[in-house]
Amino acid sequence: MSGSILLFGLIMDPKDLLTLRARGGAGPPPPSADPVVPPGEPGPPLSPHATALVVDDWGLRRGRELAATERWRTFGLDDAAAADFFAAAFDPDPRLRESCVDPRRHQFVAQLLDTPEYRELHTATRLDDTASEIAATHFASQFADLTKPASVESNAEGGLDGEMATLRAVGKALAAAREEVGELREAAAAFGMGPGALGTNDPKAVAALFKRVRSDPSLRRICELAGRFRRVAQSQQRRKVLHGLDDIVGVEPGGDLARLLPHELAKLAIPELKLDTLRRLVERQTLCREHQATEPVGKGPIIVTVDESGSMHGEKLHTAKALALVLAWLARQQRRWAALVAYSGDTGERVLVLPPGRWDELALADWLTAFLGGGSDLDVPVRELPRMYTEMHAPVGMTDVVMLTDAICCIPEDIRGRFLAWKESSIVRVIGLVIDSPAGDLAAVCDEVHSVRSLAADEDAVGRILSL
Repeated sequence: MSGSILLFGLIMDPKDLLTLRARGGAGPPPPSADPVVPPGEPGPPLSPHATALVVDDWGLRRGRELAATERWRTFGLDDAAAADFFAAAFDPDPRLRESCVDPRRHQFVAQLLDTPEYRELHTATRLDDTASEIAATHFASQFADLTKPASVESNAEGGLDGEMATLRAVGKALAAAREEVGELREAAAAFGMGPGALGTNDPKAVAALFKRVRSDPSLRRICELAGRFRRVAQSQQRRKVLHGLDDIVGVEPGGDLARLLPHELAKLAIPELKLDTLRRLVERQTLCREHQATEPVGKGPIIVTVDESGSMHGEKLHTAKALALVLAWLARQQRRWAALVAYSGDTGERVLVLPPGRWDELALADWLTAFLGGGSDLDVPVRELPRMYTEMHAPVGMTDVVMLTDAICCIPEDIRGRFLAWKESSIVRVIGLVIDSPAGDLAAVCDEVHSVRSLAADEDAVGRILSL
C-alpha cells in the first residue's frame, strides 16, 4: 500500500503522461509568448481571439501544419480554424473562449462541444494525434460547407434557421468522424499499434498504415474481420485459469507499474530523468520484475499456415488471413515468437517472422495482401514445414502450428512419417481447420483437426484456436 502511495505521488498527472506519449515523448511545448513557427513556414502570431478555443503554442503549430496540407487548402479555412478543430478533438479538456473574431466558427465549436455524440467521440480522439486529425478534417469539411456563400444566404433570414443549419452540420461531421475514427482504431489494433498496444505509438506510422488500409479493399476487409476474431480471442483468454505468480526469476522490459524495479521508481523523483522514465514506461521499456509460476508451462512459437490455392480466393482467404493476423496478435500478447506461412502446393511459400518485440507493420500488410494462387493436392506445408522451422530459427519451446486450408489432403506415407518424427522431436502440437471439405490425410498428422463450414467467429473450432 505504501509503495502505491509513493508511486502515485511521484509520477505526473495522467493527462500530462498521455500528452507526453501523444507528442512522441518530447514533453510539453516550451512556454513562449508567440507561437513557434517552423522553418520555411513564416506567419504572424495570431491574435488572442483568433481561435474559439484556448489553444497553446503546440496546438497553434499543429493547426498551421494541418492548414498547409492539400486537402485542407480545399476548405479555404485559415490556421486559426484548423487549430480550433484539432484542439476540439485532441485536448483533454477543450475550453471555449467568450468570443472569437469569427462568430460563426465560435457558434459551431460551442454547439459541437455541447453534444453527447461529441463527448462519445472525444473519448477516442483525445491525446491521439492521428484520430484527432481525422476528426478535425471532418469538422472542417462541414464547417466549410456551412460558410459557403449559398449556405450563408439561405440561412440569413432567421437566427433559428442558422442555428438549425449549424446543428445539422455538427451532426454530419460527428457521424463521419465517428465512422472513420472507428476504422482507424480497428486497423491499428489489428496490427498491434496505437495507445495501450505493445507495438509502436508513432502517430506517423499509424497514419501511414491507416492510409494503406483505407486504399486497399482487401486489407480493409481483413482488418474488419480481425476485429471480430480479436474480441472472441479476448473472451476466450479471460476464461483461462492461470496459476499465481510465485517466484521472481529475473528482470524484463515492461510497463507494469506494480512490477517496476526500485531504481526505476527512484528515477521518477529526479527531474532530469523523470520525463525519460515516463516515456520508457509508456513504451514498455522500463525494467520490471519477471515472475514465474510454480507450475510453468513452456510456451514456444505459434506458426500459422494459410492455404493460398486458387479455391481459397475471395472471402474465404480474407477470413483465413484475418484469423492468422489475430493469432499473431495473440502471440504478441503472450510474448511468443510467431511466423505466418502462406503456401500453395509446389508454387512456393511466403514466410513472415514476427518476433515478440516490434513488428514490421508494412511487411505484415504486404503478406496479408499478396496471393500465390497455385494449387495441388497438398496445400499444407507438411513436406516443407520441418525445413522452414529450422531456417526460421524458431526458439525452443512447445510450438503450436495452426493449418488453415480447404484442400482434401493426400499425404504420401514417407512424408507423413518424416513430419510425425519432426513433431515429436521439436515438441509440436498441430491443429488443423479444414474449410468445407473432409480432412483427408491431414487427420493423420494433426493432434486436432476440425472440419468447419466457414471460419465464422461463432464457430466452436475457431474459439478453440483462439484459446491457445
